[in-house]
Amino acid sequence: MAAADLTKQAIVKGTKELVEQVPFERISVTEIAKRCGINRNTFYYYFRDKYDVMELIFQTDIEPHLLPYMNQHEWAQSVVTLCGCMRKEKNFYSNALADLNPRALRQILVGYYRYWLMEIAQDSYERLDIQGEEREFVARFYAHAIVGMVGDWVNAGMKKDPAAATRAIHLSAKEQFFAK
Repeated sequence: MAAADLTKQAIVKGTKELVEQVPFERISVTEIAKRCGINRNTFYYYFRDKYDVMELIFQTDIEPHLLPYMNQHEWAQSVVTLCGCMRKEKNFYSNALADLNPRALRQILVGYYRYWLMEIAQDSYERLDIQGEEREFVARFYAHAIVGMVGDWVNAGMKKDPAAATRAIHLSAKEQFFAK
């Protein structure tokens, strides 16, 4: 493995170790660099900031597990899978989700689900004649609902079965719960 890849992996590993102990929002690039035995300039050679590290963690640790379910019929399973991944590294994800920065993990997840909800609901949008900004609104609404539910589940200690809440979101959408 190339030295550059090893350095990048060390930064990710060091960041994860720190976030297991301290909320992500309280960790600085200097602390990450110190943990990895590198200087700040080396960190900035590989990443713009600590949020770039979090994006890479999402792309490598979470996204591959979600992709098989990102379709119109299985997206709810992606949420259950996301919760399963988070449960395996409870402290890390609890501390990562606590950060409300617009580039933090919570917003990475909202963006991810928004993108997929725009993609997988094309037939529904067309059937219901939902265009442009309305499509965006619907996708963002459900993305925030999903991530909010996951955040609540994390804050409650990751004890309950996330499939039950996911079924409720899915059912309310399917049955047009708030329609007249």
